[in-house]
Amino acid sequence: MGDSEYFQVEKIDGVARCTMRGPNMNAMNADSLPPMVEAIREVLEDPSSRVIVLRGDGGNFSTGADLSIMGEKMDPQFLNHHMLRMNEVVHALHEGPKPVIAEVDGWAVGGGFGLALASDITYATERALFMMSFVRISIIPDLGCVYLLTKRVGLHLAKELALTGRAMDAQEALRIGLINRVIPHERISEETMRVAAKMAGRSPEVLAAIKRHLNAAPRLDLATLQELEAYAQPLFVLKPEHHADIKRFFEKQESG
Repeated sequence: MGDSEYFQVEKIDGVARCTMRGPNMNAMNADSLPPMVEAIREVLEDPSSRVIVLRGDGGNFSTGADLSIMGEKMDPQFLNHHMLRMNEVVHALHEGPKPVIAEVDGWAVGGGFGLALASDITYATERALFMMSFVRISIIPDLGCVYLLTKRVGLHLAKELALTGRAMDAQEALRIGLINRVIPHERISEETMRVAAKMAGRSPEVLAAIKRHLNAAPRLDLATLQELEAYAQPLFVLKPEHHADIKRFFEKQESG
């Protein structure tokens, strides 16, 4: 599914593990972007892929746009076309029904940082480095980075990171709430897949509803969110998955 020399998709126990394999530390360019966009779209539409893991090959996540095609070489119309396609992918990853886990090792820079921010859960190794680098090359953050970064760390920290373009390590990223956990690089793939497979064993409808409510919560008042829950919950308690989970709970209690 969607495999190319620049992007690989492995389907394992309901998890779609997507690996960027582009040149220049998985930078995005005219060769690597189209297969990546197409493969992620296929994964998003594939009902057998219940959870998405996004990672990079070769010890780095992604350095964002390939600088070798920027500057005077860049055609603004080409850039607009590919940005619109990537915006759709980032939006679908963040707002869509499937949980997304980013597994970050090495550099996550610019648009690569944005891809990590589009995830629902972000794990990083002790070697991870994050940089909102756009200002360093006199362009603005794109791929929704400003929105996603502000949601993660708040406006004051987002302003500092975007306006200075400084790098931060995994421990600082953890301290400010940018990532969920720091995991040793030799164990991160195993641990990420363990968490992803566990989630993939849950009801896709429940996962989608939880993600939808979490994404909506900052935009709603408490009463409105509670009303949504009151309409949705009676539907879920009728589902066979709920009945099976309750049955297993009591059988486990009885077996002691």
